[in-house]
Amino acid sequence: MNKKAQKYIVICMNKKVRKYIVICLIVATIMFFLTTIGSSVVNTETKFTIPKSGCALYIDLDALIMTVYIDGSIFKTYPVSGGADDTPSPVGIWHVNGISNWGEGFGGSWIGLDVPWGVYGIHGTRQPWFVGKQHVSHGCIRMKDQDAKEVKSLVTIGTVVQIKQDSLPFRNMAKSMVGSDVYNTQIMLQNQGFYTGTIDGIYGKGMEKAVKSFQKTYHIKDDGIIGQKTYEKIIEQNQFKNRLRFLLFAK
Repeated sequence: MNKKAQKYIVICMNKKVRKYIVICLIVATIMFFLTTIGSSVVNTETKFTIPKSGCALYIDLDALIMTVYIDGSIFKTYPVSGGADDTPSPVGIWHVNGISNWGEGFGGSWIGLDVPWGVYGIHGTRQPWFVGKQHVSHGCIRMKDQDAKEVKSLVTIGTVVQIKQDSLPFRNMAKSMVGSDVYNTQIMLQNQGFYTGTIDGIYGKGMEKAVKSFQKTYHIKDDGIIGQKTYEKIIEQNQFKNRLRFLLFAK
């Protein structure tokens, strides 16, 4: 067998392997969907996956409203407030990891969330007049004391909590900062092979090194600060990377 024939066979085999992998991924996705569809439902407006049993919280900080779901249906809504612009609330999907009674400043109720970069939770407040009207906290979700007490009686350890805030202004990210924006950027830089550290929402030395490497690669001033230009490039390259992966597997 000549070299051309051998090369052709290798190419054909590679194509067959890729097609086999794609088929396996499709089948796995379908199986996952079939096994989860019976235990949850997706709200088409909020895109929030609501479990069909138990409690779930959806917190819309744009509308300053918390929606409590019980067994897949809306149970009740409450006014809430979140973090100020310089100390934003942790946007994303979290889980309750603590339920307790805190001091008078927290209305006697505390619902902790498993946010990796700090202590965040849902609690009451000494300033109920801000609730439902203005974001003034250091990142926690504030409720009126009685409302927080009611919600505390509904949740359990592991209850899913989604916090959404589309109105958050962009901020430059730099060393020692923490937050959801840092967390999501770590995921994108890891996806592109620049960041190899822990996804924890903390802008440390490893994150700074990854950002500088990214900036050098794409001919941006390598100051280790994620400004608008750097951030837009990270998003652009992340989307390109995802499309490329899809095309390679689809061939």
